[in-house]
Amino acid sequence: MRRLAMSRFAVPGVVLVALVVLFLVAWATQPGTTRAAAQGSQSAAVTSITRSCPPAAPGSAAPQISMIALPPAAGSASAAHGTATFSPVLATPPAAGGKASTKTKTVKPVAVTAPGTVATVTAPGGGGAAVTATGRMAEGFEAEQTDGSGTGLVTCTHPGSDMWFVGTGQSAGASQIVLYLMNTGNITASADLTIITDTGQQDGLSSAITIAPNQFVAENIAPYVRGSLAVALHVQTNTGQVAASVWEGGSSGGAWLPQAAAPATSLVIPGLTVASSAAKLFVVVPGASDAQLRVEAYTPAGATNQFPGAPVDASAGAATPVALTSLGASAAGLKLSSSTPVVAGVLVPGAGIGSFTAAVPPITQQGVVAGNPASRGVTVGLLLTAPGAAARASISVVSADGTVTTPAGDQSVTVAAAHTLAVAVPRPAQGGHQPFAIVLKPQPGSGPLYAVRVVTSGSGGLSAPLSSLLPVTSALTSIALPPAQNSYTAVLP
Repeated sequence: MRRLAMSRFAVPGVVLVALVVLFLVAWATQPGTTRAAAQGSQSAAVTSITRSCPPAAPGSAAPQISMIALPPAAGSASAAHGTATFSPVLATPPAAGGKASTKTKTVKPVAVTAPGTVATVTAPGGGGAAVTATGRMAEGFEAEQTDGSGTGLVTCTHPGSDMWFVGTGQSAGASQIVLYLMNTGNITASADLTIITDTGQQDGLSSAITIAPNQFVAENIAPYVRGSLAVALHVQTNTGQVAASVWEGGSSGGAWLPQAAAPATSLVIPGLTVASSAAKLFVVVPGASDAQLRVEAYTPAGATNQFPGAPVDASAGAATPVALTSLGASAAGLKLSSSTPVVAGVLVPGAGIGSFTAAVPPITQQGVVAGNPASRGVTVGLLLTAPGAAARASISVVSADGTVTTPAGDQSVTVAAAHTLAVAVPRPAQGGHQPFAIVLKPQPGSGPLYAVRVVTSGSGGLSAPLSSLLPVTSALTSIALPPAQNSYTAVLP
């Protein structure tokens, strides 16, 4: 009995001694420089990325896609090789009773393996395209649907589960409004669509939209928003992820809506050109409380309050159009400060229906526009806005063959705090009339920088009539890893 009692106490004792030994060994073998502190932040190279490019707008030919990958300089720790593969995403066949084809056409994917050069491909199959990039082709990757001149019209987006779009209304020039939902995943996706106009939330699409794997669905929104002055679309998935794109058009032409930033009380909208005196701001309040907004414009002359007499009122659950006639003929960026979270976008007059910009995040690491026209009679430039501290960035262009040049020999541009700067970007001399890429890199110590690529036609440089706006998105070469601490865990039997 005494021996049994001793053995009962001996087992926990042995376990305790073992734990003490393990702790001492672990303490002795951990890196000496990190025993008392957390590991510093680290980063890892981007090695895989997925994008989705929408099908052509109504009445357009098979879409072209311009792309570029800009990995770090040689000698970095990036992958040695990689491939960007463009695979077809076709329309969902008609429902029972329709005239669906009984034949399935096999379409081969298109592969690009040359980082650092601008590549233009035709979307395989003539519809949408799923883009999967790996290795060096995933670092600094950017792709856009382009027109015949090589002008990037809409960014190929990441699949997601929550997306906002803001545009003009059906009675204000957008007789056609088409929503494209693409599912590039392996499972069927289901998405709910909320439609909001200046009169509030609209009925119509009462059930979720189902998108089969590797297919896209096109929804005609115009019948649900008749008589509207402003329109907002909110896409939320129930299962899977989708890539959403929205096109608005009229008898004179149309434009894609950039995806807008999620609801927030502080938003920055860059990219208002000198035609901004006739621009329209659309403010969406998804919540149950009305919003009071301060609208501050950052111009080349500095910051001005657009409505100094009283804040702008925006109704809850509605999309409110606001004329920007007080802005005058000046390039500008806007900052919205709201009492409640809002979503916002702007229509700038120009060719056809005009062009759209929206609230977007600032540029990090580098911003890239892959599709820029080099044809005569057009001007390409950047509208840069620094809402906080002064921003400093380098601008370079990459020709189709991968030659990198800096326009006019300038190494960098500086945007004063609370200002907008318009910069013309000349086409590369050695690129002929081939489309080229623009690379924008914020410098160390720079304040937040927001950017939009602008294309105008005719004489007058960036003051000429507007052809296209495209918010500049960040093309990451690495992602930050969260800091970690040394941690040891023991589990007792």
